[in-house]
Amino acid sequence: MGPHQEWCDKVRRSYTVWCTGIGYQPRGCEIYPRRPPREDNGRGGTEAGRKHGPGCVCLEANITKGGTGMGIRIDSIGISESIEDKSGFGTRDMIKEAGEKCLAKSRYTREDIGVVINVSVYKDHDFAEPALATFVQNDLGINSHKENTQDPKTLSFDVLNGAMGFLNACQLVGAMVDSGKARAGLVVSGDMVDYDIHERGSRPGFYMSGTAMILDSVTDGIGFNSFYFRKFVELQDKYESYIFYDNKKLSMVLEKDPSLERIYLNTVVKSVTEFITANGISLDSFDLVIPPQVSPDFVASLSDLLGLDTGKVIDVTKEKGDLFNASLPMAMAHVIDSGRAKPGQKALVINVASGMQVGIATYGF
Repeated sequence: MGPHQEWCDKVRRSYTVWCTGIGYQPRGCEIYPRRPPREDNGRGGTEAGRKHGPGCVCLEANITKGGTGMGIRIDSIGISESIEDKSGFGTRDMIKEAGEKCLAKSRYTREDIGVVINVSVYKDHDFAEPALATFVQNDLGINSHKENTQDPKTLSFDVLNGAMGFLNACQLVGAMVDSGKARAGLVVSGDMVDYDIHERGSRPGFYMSGTAMILDSVTDGIGFNSFYFRKFVELQDKYESYIFYDNKKLSMVLEKDPSLERIYLNTVVKSVTEFITANGISLDSFDLVIPPQVSPDFVASLSDLLGLDTGKVIDVTKEKGDLFNASLPMAMAHVIDSGRAKPGQKALVINVASGMQVGIATYGF
């Protein structure tokens, strides 16, 4: 089996790829998490589900473990903030600013970037398709004007998976770099809402910003070394968003369960317990814990429930609110730039998103 086939098999196990294209030139790709079979009532993933027969989703089927065998190292991070001070700034503007900062700090050139993944779910100007990553690649001049077919090429696609997209994309970049198809990969996010928010729903509540992260693969224990994804599909309707026409006007509705943060906490605690038990480790073996940057209260509550030393826990939420897809890059940027992490230390990275899903990874510094 060749390296390309190995990478394709890794992707295929967890994702469905949708591509749009005309002739030779692809217009873009979007990767959606593969939905497991569900019962007709849309519920599943419970202990009782084991008795349901065909179509049920047992707990084991909702757990995805995996790693690439190499460390997926963060090479550089770029962040674009304070968009309220930048008139006319949109999703692509935020991502471009963050991307330029990231490239300026990286050891890699634009020609070295073999894959660009956008994880933004909410984009301005009703943008839906083609994949935003293709525009990002062009905006940043990453192998976007090649005439010689032998010159370096870059694959661009979107990963749309709520606030879990960034962690999913890190694993995908690792698989592609590990397969030898790219030297490094760029992951970007720039979630923002410029729709009218319908009064029957909730406010977005997340901090609008642009982030970019370049990753590569190493063998010295540095970087992401394992991933664990846990799905709770029986809770999938606890956080939903959709758009519709209301009086000839496009509006967005965000429906959040009033106890959403408590639900997040319960699923995270259960998933972390499963993860450390399955791996025969303890939380004490980690020097840092990087939780979902949902809110200060959420981070504090999670620390208490897991019995964590607050000195180990990273909290960059401040007054920003939910950092959504920017949670991982902003927290990691703080850890790296502030010198909180020392060589040889390990961090437990935790994420939570709609679906309901929890993602866990280990990272070596």
